Amino acid sequence: MIRDVPLWKHTSLRVGGPAHSFAQPADAAALLSMLQWAKRTRRPCVILGAGTNIVFSDTGFDGLVVATTKLRGRSTDGVRIQVAGGERLTEIAWMATRSGLSGLEWACGIPGTIGGAVVMNAGAAGSEIGDVLESTDLVVEDAVETVPATALRLGYRTSALRTGELTGTAVAATFVLQQDAAEICIERARRMLAERLQRLPIGASAGSIFRNPANGPTAGELLDRAGCKGLRMGQAVVSSQHANIIINEGTRNAWEILSLIDVMKRRAFDRFGIELEEEIVRLDQTSTERL
Repeated sequence: MIRDVPLWKHTSLRVGGPAHSFAQPADAAALLSMLQWAKRTRRPCVILGAGTNIVFSDTGFDGLVVATTKLRGRSTDGVRIQVAGGERLTEIAWMATRSGLSGLEWACGIPGTIGGAVVMNAGAAGSEIGDVLESTDLVVEDAVETVPATALRLGYRTSALRTGELTGTAVAATFVLQQDAAEICIERARRMLAERLQRLPIGASAGSIFRNPANGPTAGELLDRAGCKGLRMGQAVVSSQHANIIINEGTRNAWEILSLIDVMKRRAFDRFGIELEEEIVRLDQTSTERL
């Protein structure tokens, strides 16, 4: 555990002040020890994956940030894959795809960790983690429990872990895929990735800022019609390619990003009367999250 770690180095948007304490446990036992320390010292605690949908404040976080990226390990048994929570989603997706296991082709090129993908029920191209997730291992209290996917109440970019209805930290996940010809899986993944890259801009970003409404146009379409493309707040700018993505050209300018998000939300509401819901997560000095 180390002190005063700049959090902008650990997020895809490249923003965030220092964490009071920062740890990268290598296994579930070490992670549990960190959580117990936070509880004893009454420090707020955040579980951080790859930081791909996080905006830490410029003042940092006055507590413990536990990064899961050193929780590694993977094994395959037929069509089942068991993966540690700190593994990169895109690496696991490509591993499965090249092995002729279908179901994660859409995730080839998607940033983030397995644990974070489970908590947020990550998805793309009409598919999501919940389609192939069998169970997840959670650190709960003083033990590791295996919880079936049905208990997570997975929804569009959310879960019971995300909403706080279920407590615990995802340290592993088991997926059930389908056998297919490797060359077919690879071609499918390459096609999906190419389509994704055509739509998305290059630069420091957190992907989609807002969730798509349940009905009607997507958030990106609404924001485009509301004239958000190219909007700028200091070194934060709405992509001219995709109106639901902010590109950050700075490193310690969370306030600019958050201000720009508020402007985008207000424009969508003023134009269409729709209150867009943020997909990104804002974390201030004392937030407590499992991501």
